[in-house]
Amino acid sequence: MKHYKPVVAVYGGANFDIQARCREPYRPGDSNPGTSSMSFGGVGRNIAENVARLGLVTELVTVFGGDEMASLLADGCRASGVEVGRSLILPNEATSRYICLIDHNGSLVGAVAAMDCLSLFGPDELASRFGPGDEADVVVIDANLPPETIAAAAFRWKDKPLILDTVSVAKAVRAAPVIGRFSMVKPNRKEARALLGLDPDTIDDGPDGDESVAISSARALLSLGVREVFISLRERGLLWVDSSGMGIASPVNLPVVNVSGAGDAATAALAWATVHKLDCGEKASYAVAAASLCASYPDAVAAGMNADRLALLAKGVRNERLS
Repeated sequence: MKHYKPVVAVYGGANFDIQARCREPYRPGDSNPGTSSMSFGGVGRNIAENVARLGLVTELVTVFGGDEMASLLADGCRASGVEVGRSLILPNEATSRYICLIDHNGSLVGAVAAMDCLSLFGPDELASRFGPGDEADVVVIDANLPPETIAAAAFRWKDKPLILDTVSVAKAVRAAPVIGRFSMVKPNRKEARALLGLDPDTIDDGPDGDESVAISSARALLSLGVREVFISLRERGLLWVDSSGMGIASPVNLPVVNVSGAGDAATAALAWATVHKLDCGEKASYAVAAASLCASYPDAVAAGMNADRLALLAKGVRNERLS
């Protein structure tokens, strides 16, 4: 294999995305007319492809099954500029699949992640694949990994920029015991509470977001050792908090086609901005610009994602400093 050194190493999931989209507003309990498509996906894979599209040498460490989909998925990663040569291959397992239902307006109705093979990526498998993370300038961890593997990663790379993508409330809980060893986290409000060991369902996750709850959670995460916190307020934007202050970066005014993958794009932008040594507020501007750009495309990774386009959009982000 050709020698290379990744600038960003991503450890997480790669899977086949099967997406169904309603033509009209979704009706629960009924057969809804619509369309379907298949593509490459997975939180870790999406983050890695976005980083590669932004011009950085990127390596994804994931798990492939022994089926035909695994070869297609690995080839797709390489074609998008993402190296996967040090990933785990499990010949007797099925490659991960993610099935989601998108409403007519691009919002996510629900999804099922069939990713059992990732549960077999334990600390020993990680230890034999420390190389990419050791070599990289920035490491990204996708919370689809098992809790003990997340913990091992948190201890291994605690002294370099280490970003956690929480994925969901259920997955965020896995990182709670070691959250203070991550330098950066990007949860929504409920995921932030899960990271703190609090009940995520005690808050109303309305579309406008509750700023005060998010700020309180962000400050608590800082007190545990996290250096930069980015909490999604959904349509309101992205709250950013570090030791120097806080603010809210508002989304770019672009048409919303499909929000699936927008969060992955934001995480990729945070990794890119970290490599380029931007401050916390600037990172937030790039993150919301990336999420907005991704949501304006039908696929989980925007074909138009590149560093020049992202920089142009980031300049137009309204970033209000709160303190």
